[in-house]
Amino acid sequence: MHRKSAVAILTVPAVVVIALAWQNAASQSRTSSETAGVGAATAAAPVARLPWGEPDLQGIWSSGYIETPLERPDEFGGREFLTDDEVRKELERLSVQQDHSTGGSAPATPRPGDTGTYNSAFSGRGRDVIRTRRTSQVIDPKDGKIPWKPEIRERVAKEVFTNTGTRGRVRGEDNERGGDGPEDRPNDRCLGFALPLRFGAWETGGAHHRIVQTPGAVSIYYEYGPHGGAYRTIPIGGGPHLPPHIRQWLGDARGRWEGDTLVVDTTNFTNRTNFEGSRENLHLMERFTRTAPDLLMYHAAFEDPTAFTRLWTIEIPMTRKGDKENQIFESACHEGNYAMTGILAGARARDKAETAKRSR
Repeated sequence: MHRKSAVAILTVPAVVVIALAWQNAASQSRTSSETAGVGAATAAAPVARLPWGEPDLQGIWSSGYIETPLERPDEFGGREFLTDDEVRKELERLSVQQDHSTGGSAPATPRPGDTGTYNSAFSGRGRDVIRTRRTSQVIDPKDGKIPWKPEIRERVAKEVFTNTGTRGRVRGEDNERGGDGPEDRPNDRCLGFALPLRFGAWETGGAHHRIVQTPGAVSIYYEYGPHGGAYRTIPIGGGPHLPPHIRQWLGDARGRWEGDTLVVDTTNFTNRTNFEGSRENLHLMERFTRTAPDLLMYHAAFEDPTAFTRLWTIEIPMTRKGDKENQIFESACHEGNYAMTGILAGARARDKAETAKRSR
């Protein structure tokens, strides 16, 4: 339905000369995060800095094609990390849903009556176990659950389709959500990137970020699956937020440094924002900390007294991609694509057939 080029970022490993101390820190980070299951490197290490003294966060970063659920599935109880055996089984599960284009075993032939769709290389299907091996993205509260207000929990449950074939909650396909027109088909509308970013969803793909820094500002480019990309420029150094009556699609961001961590405070979202039931009252607080040459730890905290009973936080490890290609391949989408006419015509034909059955 969408015109796409490859979602996957193609990289060639760069040859990087780094200080021995940082090499040791990177090794410790991989051991603790990927083998022992802890969230980030704990050893102190020198931080690469830009000419004006700020920590260097620049480069292309990706969460990987993860399917780690936002909330912790009940099967794990209060356990935060996967065991070695669970990692193995998860990798096997992910392999089964991929075809040969990404090394999986799923058949590439279309279903009967299907003209064929994108192969695994063109989709955002999960391929990776999250680098920290966490059982959920939510790390606070400790139970890994979103602290919704009861009425918001009910509203979100109606908006989100639960797919029992995978862990967690996903957006339903448009045909499963129903609707009478293009406005009711969010997966086809190409509405564009929105904050907060939803990690671990097929539409997010690898959640590729490109970070560029200048004195006084940080710019982030987000590539967001079929919804297209977006640029976000964050002024550094504080300053007040915009007046409350001025609202912006990506909110109003203000950045500051707390030690070697970039802290981004964002308010002034619009009433079109819809993140787990939170709308224009959302307060987003993000923290970017480079803990190793190839590891950027991302934490996002969400606050909205109209939707949640308390502040809650997610953690995503971002891995640096090679700089030689220095390119993120676009996953393009556009309004009014030619498939829309056929989609709606098919839906009306189905309605007509169902009406005929009922009238017999």
